[in-house]
Amino acid sequence: MSSVISSASPTHPARQCLRWSLTATLLCLAGGACSAAELASLRLGYDGVGKVGKWLPITAEARDLPAGERVQLRAGFSDPRGDRCIQIVDEVEVGDDGSAVLTGCFRCGRMEGVGTVSLHVKGTPGEEILTTTIVHAEDVKQPSPIGPVQRTLRLNKAGILTLMTVGEVAGIQELLRNASFYSTAQSLLQGVHVASLQQLPDVGVAYESIDYLLLTDQFAMSPAQTSAIQEWVRVGGNLLVSAGNSVVELNRTDLGAWLSPIFGVGQEPILTRDLTSLQGYVQGASRLENNRQSVPMAVLQRGQTYPEVDSLSGLIIGRQSVGTGVVTFIAVDLNQRPVNRWPSLPQLYETLILGEKLTRRSGKASRNLRISQSGVSDVATQLMAAVDATSDARRWSTWGVMGIIVAWLLLIGPIDYLLVTRLLKRPHFTWITFPSLIIGGGAVVYAFAPDSLLLQLNQWHVVDVISEDGQSHVTARSWMSVSSPHTMRSDLKAVPSLFGDTSSTPSTRLTWAGRPEDVYGGMYRTGGIALGRQSYTHEGFDGGRLTGVPFLTNGSRSLYAEWNSESDSLINTQLSVSGFGLLTGTFSHNLPFTISDWVLVYGNRVYRTRGNTSGTTQLSPGDVWNSNSPDIFAFDLKTWLNGSRIVRADDGKRSSNRGTTQVNTPYDK
Repeated sequence: MSSVISSASPTHPARQCLRWSLTATLLCLAGGACSAAELASLRLGYDGVGKVGKWLPITAEARDLPAGERVQLRAGFSDPRGDRCIQIVDEVEVGDDGSAVLTGCFRCGRMEGVGTVSLHVKGTPGEEILTTTIVHAEDVKQPSPIGPVQRTLRLNKAGILTLMTVGEVAGIQELLRNASFYSTAQSLLQGVHVASLQQLPDVGVAYESIDYLLLTDQFAMSPAQTSAIQEWVRVGGNLLVSAGNSVVELNRTDLGAWLSPIFGVGQEPILTRDLTSLQGYVQGASRLENNRQSVPMAVLQRGQTYPEVDSLSGLIIGRQSVGTGVVTFIAVDLNQRPVNRWPSLPQLYETLILGEKLTRRSGKASRNLRISQSGVSDVATQLMAAVDATSDARRWSTWGVMGIIVAWLLLIGPIDYLLVTRLLKRPHFTWITFPSLIIGGGAVVYAFAPDSLLLQLNQWHVVDVISEDGQSHVTARSWMSVSSPHTMRSDLKAVPSLFGDTSSTPSTRLTWAGRPEDVYGGMYRTGGIALGRQSYTHEGFDGGRLTGVPFLTNGSRSLYAEWNSESDSLINTQLSVSGFGLLTGTFSHNLPFTISDWVLVYGNRVYRTRGNTSGTTQLSPGDVWNSNSPDIFAFDLKTWLNGSRIVRADDGKRSSNRGTTQVNTPYDK
């Protein structure tokens, strides 16, 4: 991934003042006649809720627009630094009836503040048809129900899990009440709800603020919606699907066509009376009474599915990892008897989603907060601190600056006094010497000040290659930081680096990057009055271009880019898990380069090949890694992450650990 910076020109910060009005403001067109355009509806996030720093869906419907014109939906919100990022969300042509529906996604970079949503006629800069102000905060009060035009947005922090459900799902409301009751300093779980599958987004990035999606009964969605859910799961989403008697309807849909080969889902359900293992899965669960009636259950035939809950009739709950996400298949219907009347159904959700049954102790343990924040409590913060670009100009040390200040004070104070009083014997000459010393000293410091003439760019890339049905789904993420030697505005563009044969060039999402902290550049800071902040443009939520980004001299700006593509198989894997939980089989890759210093990780074990004389391991394209090779050894994942290894002691030395010793190797930044 590379960045191209162009169109640099000096700039002067302009003062801006945010308006706290909650009423929509209709602006006049350039011709002088006031437009009668109005917003019929506006929706941001899910149920008026979202996550700070995540992509959120937005839908706007406007009436009385100029027919035949192309209009743009724009969302202006502050980035983590406080500058206003104007995001072009969507662009459509207004119909003959003067109405238009615009949809897309936007990002909000601050926990609290004010943003704007506006409509613009394309090709006429500064001409706004209408605009409305959006207040966003962590504890904003949401009216119930939300009006047609939403004017508030409640944002959660990154650590709060979000569960989305479609339609009515048994036990969900009690689950959310339990999570609220056991929450201490902040919420454990946030629930959002959509009435039907037709309301689900059809782009994967819109699910970024969702951690868990639960589907029951309804599975018939459009191919675009199914593709969006697949993309979301591959990049880390958690999908839960419940289908017992409804497995027949599931297999007829695009979603079923995707899940069937993964789990080996049978075409017809079977009948079972054995649900005792499901009852035993939940600690302290009440009796799951089926009154000796047979319960329809889907058949999961895939051998590599992790058996979360097993029974004599087959798997009741199975898990499969898909990319970096997880799909959980529940082989009974949650909305049908006897499960929907099971008193411990909310505790089943707690175990599946939170990993344990909620108690007062678990609620406190999962949200153990510090009194003060150090600014490095999240992996993302540590990553961005390591990537942060600094100017290549040699900076003066703190002691050097302090020494210059002391010398300057002595020069314009005692030395100047001795010069005009003792030596020249003309005290009134200080009106000339004093300003001369100040101006001359400033000129000397400026002349010897370190300066950089080059842009500094640091990049860190993570590439996920997911092999599925003979194709490779590639997801690349890049964290970048740019430092400029001068104050200027620049246009930034991210260009993807492709692997293998692709049918088309993928689109790249380039946007700002923020830290999940309350430090400078963090997303948990309050917005304030934002005096002297500047604006720049993000050209579409699915675009890879930022226009007019402001840079300060020797300052840095953090950026994030992501792109997805599909190509021929880049990974050939015949790996499986043995009965002892060990990884067996072969692995090779077709990447256009040799990978070095690599490991294979599954579960809590790391599999590594013995390195060469320099201690590194290499795997060239086409080379086959075989788990049965004598050069392969496995050890604990925690030990490898801690940099601990066991080595043989030197000959002739006696040791209490039978000729071996533990060595800790610090990480190389």
